[in-house]
Amino acid sequence: KFLRCVFGCSVHVLLVVVFIYIYIYISRPSNKNNKFEESMSLPEDVVYEILSRLPVKSLMRFRCVCKSWSGLVKTPKFISKHLNTRRISDNKDIACLLVSRRDNITNKRVISLSTNDSITFVDQHLPVPFLNENFGHIRLLGPSNGIVCLYGFPDNIALWNPAIRDFKILPAASPTPRPPGLKVRGGDLGFGFDSKTNDYKVVQILFCCSNQLQVEIYNLRTDSWRKYNGVMPAKIMYNINVWSMAYKNDIFCWWAHEDDVEVILSFDMSHEMFQKTQLPSNINIGLLGGEHRTVRAIVPLNESISLIVYHLKQVEKFFDIWVMKEFGIEESWTRLSTIGPLSRVERPLGFWKNGELILENSSGQLVMYDPGKQQTKSLGLHGKRDRLEVLIYKESLVSISRGTKLSVI
Repeated sequence: KFLRCVFGCSVHVLLVVVFIYIYIYISRPSNKNNKFEESMSLPEDVVYEILSRLPVKSLMRFRCVCKSWSGLVKTPKFISKHLNTRRISDNKDIACLLVSRRDNITNKRVISLSTNDSITFVDQHLPVPFLNENFGHIRLLGPSNGIVCLYGFPDNIALWNPAIRDFKILPAASPTPRPPGLKVRGGDLGFGFDSKTNDYKVVQILFCCSNQLQVEIYNLRTDSWRKYNGVMPAKIMYNINVWSMAYKNDIFCWWAHEDDVEVILSFDMSHEMFQKTQLPSNINIGLLGGEHRTVRAIVPLNESISLIVYHLKQVEKFFDIWVMKEFGIEESWTRLSTIGPLSRVERPLGFWKNGELILENSSGQLVMYDPGKQQTKSLGLHGKRDRLEVLIYKESLVSISRGTKLSVI
């Protein structure tokens, strides 16, 4: 009965159980043979299960309870257990919003993290010790197992776990000399987890003035870069003011083009292969010109990649939502819904827990639209226009600096 109660209860109830256990542990009589202590102690496997269901912040606090707990939360087995428990949980309250923006007053890059039970930004200025002027205009990539990649073109890249405030600045790329006279004019980045080798990878694509592309891959395990010699089936679209990239299930996606035809370009982190996916044949998307051109964004939606299509210059915008079920198969696109008309909104940034659409409005404010209630509400964050980025974040204990190797659960 106790196990059924514990495993079916909420995080708040689990915290109460843990606090009671801590109180008993601290207040226990000194006599080891005391029957009271024996009757109130919990089996180790029960304690293990309870701890694996707690938020990271609580686990960080509980490390001071005893040496065994402090050591437990650092073991690969427990970290994997905690990660897997949160991944398969149907409790949507474990997700939160990680937002990057440029402050209107200071013009500095600011990263904010919401609470996981409501969209309240307690940490509006999250401490990011490595974030300096060298990063310039950063992009947020991921997350993967609680790890986020921050990218400041061209060579400022860092991996960061905001939940445990752990980070690693990556070494400069280009392990092999670039050809003489080859100047880089831009770049794009991808980040994800290779579940086959239990490693994190960063894929850097450099755009050169001679219309050449150079691809380099970083492995966290070896802390080194290497040149990618495989085939890229499409050219990534560069210098378009739409944040069109997404990561899901070990696959990173970019918006790309091939012979003036727009496609989704994906990279499988495990097999290290690029693949292109044609867009739905019955949508009209123009490349670069036209006052009323149709634009798009690709963002994760549940366990799929979604395509959001809308007209840039419309005062009241309609957002067509498409979902791709399988990479490489054009026929796997399904039109899910149309949201709108919405006024005073600029661009979509992502989806929240129950299908709410997160957007940037015309004044650079972060807002959320609930299709069910047909209501838009402010999330209380402002920034420079076209400088807002949002990730749906789930915390973890995975350490980058310690090189946590996840165990198979």
